[in-house]
Amino acid sequence: MSKVKYLFHVPDGNLFLTQEEVDAKVKEILDACPSEHTCSYRVWYEGFEGCGMPQIPTKEAIERAIDKLPDWDRVPAMRYEKYGVVEPSYVRNNYDQQKKEDNGTPMVLHQFHRGKHYQGPDGRIFWLAVIEVFDMRCFERKDGTYVGQMVEIDPFSDYAKQMVEVNV
Repeated sequence: MSKVKYLFHVPDGNLFLTQEEVDAKVKEILDACPSEHTCSYRVWYEGFEGCGMPQIPTKEAIERAIDKLPDWDRVPAMRYEKYGVVEPSYVRNNYDQQKKEDNGTPMVLHQFHRGKHYQGPDGRIFWLAVIEVFDMRCFERKDGTYVGQMVEIDPFSDYAKQMVEVNV
């Protein structure tokens, strides 16, 4: 049993958790999370509802807990809209078995996949760089190169609903 306790600043005050307690809570958080990708900051802010930046030992305790979970594999750095570039990041290896809708509404993070190309109803092709609940950040691809500035597309718009994944 670990005697070291990690500090978690949460809305109700400060918690001091052992690695075993962190492991159990991270497992609970990620079991309830249907996402394909995650990182320690997502677990900190969205799972623990952490306040401010986690201390380095606390962040590392969360990463150790994720590393122990068989459904999650460590991957190189990824860019998250809310957290910036985070290393390490994690990908769920059984993502295809996760729920894809909530109360009959499709979950936007399962409709589109980061890093894929999508063709809009007007024929334009976009590379999806970032996907969040509130928007998709894309770059237009034309004649084999990316052109223009980053484009934001509302994932619930009529345009996005007509986008289809393509291989380029």
